[in-house]
Amino acid sequence: MRRLVESWIEAEKAYGNNLAEAIRCLNQDRGMALTHSRVAEWRSGKYAPSHPAISYMLYNVLPWAIKKAGIQATQTQLDALDELLWKTKITDGERHIELL
Repeated sequence: MRRLVESWIEAEKAYGNNLAEAIRCLNQDRGMALTHSRVAEWRSGKYAPSHPAISYMLYNVLPWAIKKAGIQATQTQLDALDELLWKTKITDGERHIELL
């Protein structure tokens, strides 16, 4: 799980978010109240992220990882992956994702 957390942090940096912003976005999207110290515990392997946090991180990491691996995926291909791997629900105008 530590590698996923590290990859999520790297992906968020590539998207222009520092760690504080990445945590804020995760908290907002998942309705959580995570702190820097909890993420540090994930990074060290002391604790593992919850299922909703894992789903969120994977969703954000996948496009970054594909690009980082040198694979040129179109937006249509990325959308197809989303449909295969995640269930998307819109509540009050906000998009929420959950790994199937």
